[in-house]
Amino acid sequence: MSQFILTRLSCVRVVALTAALAVPLATSAQTSARIYGVVTDSEGQPVGDATVTIEFSGGLARQYEVTTSAEGEFIQIGLMRGPYAVSAVKEEVGALTGTVTLRAGQVFEMNMELLTPGDVIRESLSEEDLAKLEAAEATTDAFNRGLAAARAGDLDEAVTLFTTAIEAAPDCAECQRNLGIVYTQQEDYAQAETAFKAALAANPDNAASYDGLAEIYNAQRRFDDAAAASAEAARLSGATDGGDSATAVFDQGLIFWNAGRLDEARQQFDRTLELDPEHGEVHYWLAMANLNGGQLPEAAAEFKIYLDREPNGRFAEQATGILSSIQP
Repeated sequence: MSQFILTRLSCVRVVALTAALAVPLATSAQTSARIYGVVTDSEGQPVGDATVTIEFSGGLARQYEVTTSAEGEFIQIGLMRGPYAVSAVKEEVGALTGTVTLRAGQVFEMNMELLTPGDVIRESLSEEDLAKLEAAEATTDAFNRGLAAARAGDLDEAVTLFTTAIEAAPDCAECQRNLGIVYTQQEDYAQAETAFKAALAANPDNAASYDGLAEIYNAQRRFDDAAAASAEAARLSGATDGGDSATAVFDQGLIFWNAGRLDEARQQFDRTLELDPEHGEVHYWLAMANLNGGQLPEAAAEFKIYLDREPNGRFAEQATGILSSIQP
């Protein structure tokens, strides 16, 4: 029996393709075979001027090329028995490739519905590569929806979606890092630490993951751990000795503040503004530094800047209360 094998690797879209055996030619003396059929687009409409290539794959270099009629019809006669690769293509419409093994004297009907260009790419992949592509697509979709959920404040949904992305691609460092950020916002520091460390296992040179660790260690008053994480973030981002990472410098300022090294903290906060003049939260800490030094007008000015830039910031309520108490 003749075999027709369509080179598709997944059920991305069901392709309507018929491979029917017609009655052999009447004369037993006829030994050549023929292929005929109709080429249609993804909506079943005939495709005229499509190129159909029929190439013998049995060890001899024999190739035939025909063009479809306005009704999408094609035919090729004079084919020897054996295996063939058959492809049809029309620019901006699509393509399809298949294989067929012909018997002597056989007439083979081959109707071909073209895959769209995006499907053609998928059809060219091995099963392993297609599985990787589909995993990557699932990861990207879940990751993007996770970001949207986090921005909308739906943290539980963000955790679910980032977790889904990680299940599809366990080595996705950005998925793990953003999961850590969401857990930090939920003040689930144990889960956040696990996520940031997983991100670093996938990408050891990611300074932002060390910044995340520094933040949660600060929140837990694990100042030595915070200092080590912040220093590593600074090293990786080039912020050591006056580098250009405002985040790393700001985190270092918080570490100094929590350790009671207020002068050094103030220096880091000033440096943060040099690196990022639009930074918001640093003004809260500058205000607190001024307040600690008895500089009330300067503290009030910094609180106002902070509230103007981050009216819903995590210290907005405290800043508003202190400001109302120190203003005349």
